[in-house]
Amino acid sequence: MSDKRFVHGLLFGGLLGAALGLVFAPATGEKTRDKIKNKLKDLELDQIIDEFVEAFEEGKKEAEKELEKELEEENKDVRNPD
Repeated sequence: MSDKRFVHGLLFGGLLGAALGLVFAPATGEKTRDKIKNKLKDLELDQIIDEFVEAFEEGKKEAEKELEKELEEENKDVRNPD
């Protein structure tokens, strides 16, 4: 699970870095916008975003389960102190 999230984070960071590189490159605004548009088409950004959101949701669910377990343990400790 964490390997999958790492890969998604790596891909997202790479895309963000590439986009920032294009934005700050010494070219006219029109050329830069065309480059960004073409790169996004090539990278199938929608699919990557969907995978990123899915991984985020999985992580969120896992964190909620862990929090629930911790709260149950705390409640047991409060009800049954040693």
